[in-house]
Amino acid sequence: MRALPAIEKQFSQGITVVSGKNGTGKTTLLEAIFLLCQGFSFRARNLNQLVPWADAESQTLIRGTLEHGDEISERALLVTKSEITAKCDGKPLRSPTGFFGKFPAVMMQPSDIELVRDAPEVRRKWMDEILCFLSPLNADLLKRYKRVLLQRNEWLHQNKVGMATGGEQLFQILSEQLVSLGSKIWEQRFALFERASKIIPEYYAKLTDGRDVISCSYRSAIYEDDNFEQKFHDLLQKNFDSERRMGTTLVGPHKDDFVIWSGDYEMRNFGSQGQCRSSAISMRFAAVDIACSNLLPPVLLLDDILAELDTDRRTAVSDIIREKKCQVFVATPRSEDMPFTPDDLISIG
Repeated sequence: MRALPAIEKQFSQGITVVSGKNGTGKTTLLEAIFLLCQGFSFRARNLNQLVPWADAESQTLIRGTLEHGDEISERALLVTKSEITAKCDGKPLRSPTGFFGKFPAVMMQPSDIELVRDAPEVRRKWMDEILCFLSPLNADLLKRYKRVLLQRNEWLHQNKVGMATGGEQLFQILSEQLVSLGSKIWEQRFALFERASKIIPEYYAKLTDGRDVISCSYRSAIYEDDNFEQKFHDLLQKNFDSERRMGTTLVGPHKDDFVIWSGDYEMRNFGSQGQCRSSAISMRFAAVDIACSNLLPPVLLLDDILAELDTDRRTAVSDIIREKKCQVFVATPRSEDMPFTPDDLISIG
């Protein structure tokens, strides 16, 4: 699997530090663990990218036993350049995404600063991943909304050039489906925001030792106390002419944002490097807490994030991961730089 040679290991239930030079496969090991938990990669859009391309016959096999108390799951993933085979407890799955649900994992990496600084779609993805932790029904809901949104946008695009199939009747059906599904997503997202907006500032205060304060808001075309279905219907009616002129759906939960504030300033535009990193770490820890409330404690994976922090923040993160009592994997070039003694140490390369 990429730079990682064959490895077989029974991991500690506590904190495992994976050390080695850059390019030796530390992140790849974390990716393999994440894949067995979540069923998708945090790096590759296509799992065939896990296979080394130098050898035409090469393949990648990831296999593991996930265990917590009486809950045990045997999982295997075989990837070739042309095929992906996943099994859970000996039974074939339609796709690796069937792994998702019971044994969650939360990944933390330097690029998480994009959670704060990047476009709203990155924060929507963060929210929706947590919604899927809360209920597998939410995963289906989000897929159905995305599918209807694509169909509605395609109709609007075709209509703009005078080639819409299905006529106005199809457009009306798609709009009604969009309202029904979108209002359910809003209901779930606002409930999530109510929880996350309290947890994130608390973690941020721990990371900054109370020297800085942040707050959160949910930016949307509707408000929490609205009748979601009626308001969504009214908004589509209001934007009827604009949508046909522009050929796309202009309102809905696909346009929302989760906003972090430092005082009166939006962190995305005005936050310092340290503030944005601390905010992103706080968002990840919030995901851990919310996942814990509905599922087994998640596996927490940290890919060289401590090197990006000053001494005080590094110590604060170390204290928090100890408090979590999750199984934790920390990838770092130098294990001696860790502000704690791990329960297990793996050297790669």
